[in-house]
Amino acid sequence: MIRRFLWHWLVLALGLYLLTLIRPLGITCDTGEDLFWAALVLIIFNTFIKPLLILISLPLVLFTLGLFLLVINAIILKLLPHFVYGFHVPSFTSAFFGALLLSLITGIFTGWEKRTPRRRAPVRRTDDVIDI
Repeated sequence: MIRRFLWHWLVLALGLYLLTLIRPLGITCDTGEDLFWAALVLIIFNTFIKPLLILISLPLVLFTLGLFLLVINAIILKLLPHFVYGFHVPSFTSAFFGALLLSLITGIFTGWEKRTPRRRAPVRRTDDVIDI
């Protein structure tokens, strides 16, 4: 569990770093430490605040067939600089496209994590049991 959390934290930090490299977005970060703090705060927001926002706006999410979730992600990314002072998001448009790119980046890396094979314990079969 802690391993998955650390992997998710690293993927989000990498995604945020890639967002800061895209100059037209205008998303910047002062230091690498602020980048890791921003990723941690983003994990906390996605765990606790995002479900509440989805629940509050559930009719709108259903009406737009889930596209309003992009707006919710943009709201969360726009709120991030209020909690991490070294991370800057200049406008809602930057937050919207940044959230879209961030969800693509994390989706790719999360998919890569799920594709890695895991070792499973062998299943022991006993022939003494009769299945009906």
